[in-house]
Amino acid sequence: MKLAKNFHQIHSDPGLNFTLNRLAWTIPVEELKNVAKQIDSLKDWVKEMLTEAKSSEKEGNLVVAARYYQAAEFYMPFEHPEKKAIYNHSIDLIGKAMPELSDCRFQIPYEDGFLPALKLQPEDKPVGTIVCHGGFDSLIEEMFPILESFSKSGFLVIGFEGPGQGGALRNHKLRMTYDWEKPVCKVLDFFKINECTLIGMSLGGYLAARASAYDKRVHELVCWGALYDFTSAYKLRLGEIKFKILEILLNLKLSFLVNHIILKAAKGDDILFWALQHGMHVSGTSSPYDFYQWVRTINLKDSAHLINCHSFLVMGNEDHLVPTDQLYEEAKSMINAKSVKTLMLSKDQLGAEHCQIGNPELVINRILGWLNTLKVESKS
Repeated sequence: MKLAKNFHQIHSDPGLNFTLNRLAWTIPVEELKNVAKQIDSLKDWVKEMLTEAKSSEKEGNLVVAARYYQAAEFYMPFEHPEKKAIYNHSIDLIGKAMPELSDCRFQIPYEDGFLPALKLQPEDKPVGTIVCHGGFDSLIEEMFPILESFSKSGFLVIGFEGPGQGGALRNHKLRMTYDWEKPVCKVLDFFKINECTLIGMSLGGYLAARASAYDKRVHELVCWGALYDFTSAYKLRLGEIKFKILEILLNLKLSFLVNHIILKAAKGDDILFWALQHGMHVSGTSSPYDFYQWVRTINLKDSAHLINCHSFLVMGNEDHLVPTDQLYEEAKSMINAKSVKTLMLSKDQLGAEHCQIGNPELVINRILGWLNTLKVESKS
C-alpha cells in the first residue's frame, strides 16, 4: 500500500469512482479501469470484486486480494452470510503479507467489545504523539500508509477504529455514537497518553472535534474533512427542497411517512438502498426515520465553544460528499480555540475531492508543517 498521486476517472458513478480511487492506493489504476467496465450495479460490484480477490489470492498478491475482498464486503448486502467472514479473511491476508503489523496490533477493551488499534513507533525518540481515526466507513488497514508517513516523520502514531468502524462494528457490534470523547478517552488511557495531536478523517472531522471539546489531552486537532453538522451531507445529496420537506417531517415526528417515502425511493435505487442500510447498520438504528434522527445528533452546536486547542481544518473545493461551507462553519464555531487554521484545496493540487484521496501526501506535509510551526512559536 502506498499513497496516491492522482485522482482518476475510473467509473461514471461519483460514489463508486471515489471508492475505486481508494483502492488505487494498492491496486494499479489500469487494472481497476478494466474491472470498472464490468460494473453497472452494486450486484456487479460485489461479483467482480470477489472474482478479482480470489484471482489475486491464487497468484499470491495478498494485499491486493485483501483490498478487493474489503471492497466486495463494503457493498455486500447486509444479509449476506459470508460478509463478516470475508472481512476477517481480508485482515488475515494483510497479516500474512505484512507480518510486521502483528506486533503493532492491539485490542482496546470498550463496553462489551474491543476497539482495534495500530501503534507505530518511530526509529528515534518520538517528537510527539499522533492519534488518528477515520469516519463513517474507514478501516485502519486502509489508513496504514498515512499512519506510516507520520511515524517516519518521528511521531509515535496510534490509529484506531472506534464504535461503528471496521472490526469494532463487524466483530463486536459496537455502533457509532455522537459522544466520541468516550472511545478517544479509552484509547488515550490504554496507551497512557497525556497529550496528543488528534486527527479525524471524513466524518472524523466532527468526531475528533467533539472529542477535543471534552478531553483536554488533545493539544492539537486536525479535521481532515471539516464537518460541523452531519445533516449538511444529506442536504447536499437531496437538494434544498427535498431536504426541507424531510426536516419538517422529522420535526413533526411523522415516522410512518418518513419511512414510507424513503423506502419507496430506495426500491428503485440500489445505491440509495445500500446507503440507507449502511447508515442504519453503523448507527444501530432500525428504520430510516430513526437513522435520520440519529444523523441530527451529529453536530457541534453544543460543543464547539468548548474546543480550546490549536485546530487545523482541511477540505477540497469539489468534495462530493460534504458541502464546502462546512469548513467555514466549523472554523467559525470554534470561538475559544487557541488558533484555527483552514485549508481549502483545489483540483490543480489534486486535492479537490473528499479527504484528498488523490493526494494525501500534500495534506500530511501541511499537517507536519503546521505542527512544526506551533512548536517553534511555543519556544519563542
